[in-house]
Amino acid sequence: MAADEPDVSEAEWKAWRKAVFGDPYMVWHDGADLRCLRAPVERDLPKVDRQLVAGLRAHDPLAAQSIEFLAREGRLPERAAALLPDMAAVAAGEFLIRVAETLYVLTGNDSWADPIAAELASASFWGVRQQAASALVLFAPTGRLVRALGQAVRDKEYLVRYHAANTLLQYAGRNITIENVPEIWPMITSPARGRASWLDRARWRKAAALLTAAVPLDGAP
Repeated sequence: MAADEPDVSEAEWKAWRKAVFGDPYMVWHDGADLRCLRAPVERDLPKVDRQLVAGLRAHDPLAAQSIEFLAREGRLPERAAALLPDMAAVAAGEFLIRVAETLYVLTGNDSWADPIAAELASASFWGVRQQAASALVLFAPTGRLVRALGQAVRDKEYLVRYHAANTLLQYAGRNITIENVPEIWPMITSPARGRASWLDRARWRKAAALLTAAVPLDGAP
């Protein structure tokens, strides 16, 4: 940053974030409406850029998502974008997923799928694994990604199974969600309650096998 532009503090970022996107709980619960960035950017893109730098330094996933949105709008916050590779080296969880997504959009480098797939296979909080399963839909299917998603269809958490199944359907060229596939849908919803039995796990394995087999890979590793 220029010498006459002081860094924005984390407290200032949080206040600005709330003013732009609204109550943090509702943003977490419902997702951010990134279109809210358009007016601040029209008024002062350099100011938005400085705020997003502070957001990245605070490891806020919304800062990375904001950079991706603005890049797609042709209003790239260049200072914040330049910080992303450094953030990727120290990021984890949802923040890593959003940074990797944004770097993929900016660079087109498929290797940014790797940290997302690693989060999917990790012991992270199930919500992070769910986000990773959804994020992989951005990438072209490879054998490695299909195998990672197939394993996630066998995850103990239903929402991880659900989002992994949906990404595999997209990889197979089916623009639908898993509840619209009646021959597989009941397999991943079991059990309705309580702990999974060996039969439930067998159903997850069968669902994973069917979904992964439907993805055309054309020799992709």
